[in-house]
Amino acid sequence: MSRPEAALDGAPPPGRLKRLLRRAWWFHSFFALFFGIGVMLFARAGLAHADKVMIALFVSWLLMFIALRFIVGPANRRVQEGMARKGVRVATNYIIKQFYQQMFFFLTPLYASSATWSLSSWNWWLAPVLLVCAVVSTMDLVFDNFIMERRLLASAMYGLAMFGSLNVMLPLVAGMDHLTGLVIAAAATPVSVAVLSFSVRQVMAPQGALLTVTMTGALLGAVWFGRAFIPPAPLAMPETSVGHGSIGSYECLPGSKHVLRSHQLDGLRCGSMLREPGGLKEGIVHVWSHRGRRLDVRTPVRLACDGDSVVFRSELDPSLMPADPTGNWSCETWTRGMQLVGVRKFKVIAADAPADTTTAPKPSPSPSPGSGTPDAGGPVKTDAGAGAK
Repeated sequence: MSRPEAALDGAPPPGRLKRLLRRAWWFHSFFALFFGIGVMLFARAGLAHADKVMIALFVSWLLMFIALRFIVGPANRRVQEGMARKGVRVATNYIIKQFYQQMFFFLTPLYASSATWSLSSWNWWLAPVLLVCAVVSTMDLVFDNFIMERRLLASAMYGLAMFGSLNVMLPLVAGMDHLTGLVIAAAATPVSVAVLSFSVRQVMAPQGALLTVTMTGALLGAVWFGRAFIPPAPLAMPETSVGHGSIGSYECLPGSKHVLRSHQLDGLRCGSMLREPGGLKEGIVHVWSHRGRRLDVRTPVRLACDGDSVVFRSELDPSLMPADPTGNWSCETWTRGMQLVGVRKFKVIAADAPADTTTAPKPSPSPSPGSGTPDAGGPVKTDAGAGAK
């Protein structure tokens, strides 16, 4: 069939102006994507001002809620709309997209730096999800014609943005510990999404109220029992190490060793360098494990070191050393609220092992939330003379 015949049978081809506008929208999408990358770089390097930026993002979130609830979205669309109302809808959609982009692109590096990027942990999943939402929010044609026209999908993105921002903002601005901020974020998200997606009368009706309470309880249960899989953003551990032997007079972090010999385990210690805007919000614990079996849960000593980071160090009690210490070891850093901060793995080989066997340990299976978390059994011990703040 020739092109003129196809044009007669189907819709007419788009005009030149429409094609130019479509290309302009895609050009704007790529510009927004690169602008978002700049926001990510700022969030990565400008954590000293993260509290002020988070307040601005929270105000943006409130404006998004008002816009989604009362101006745009399928619930507010009329069959016959004047030019003025269409203009308000387009302008509001554009502003909402900018807020989405800023929020998602800013949250992504915060969660990425707080996550443990290892096969032994699964708390890194949130950062890729936030990044996907950030990229989608820059695609104007997809965001306008697909996401914003579907109430539940738009509400889901809004709920994720709210949960992610509250989980970071409450410890950062209000000074709460990470577990408290996580619980409040989980409790506030379903109610907000319900009010956003339905009318107040529907939410307050018995069926709507029961559904909202059920979803709130389900999300609270999920974050409570699965908090080991949610990173304690914006807390990050840029460096961790394991060392042995005598402690140096100016030592903060131990000398980094990946392989140790079984007859050189005196003074076996683990160090964690932590960084959080506004200072640490809760204490941490070190979990020592050998061949996947937990040996000790210990509150490390907080050391006075130079710089804006905080260093914690713990030493394994010699009485807990296994009779055969060879094999894979790990020193995990957890918050007091049982959120994983990071893991350091190392290997112990026999005293007479050939030099060519001194290879770094392979990743061990992920610790289950019921058995690998600090409160899985036994009291938390404290190194003599100090405790974590």
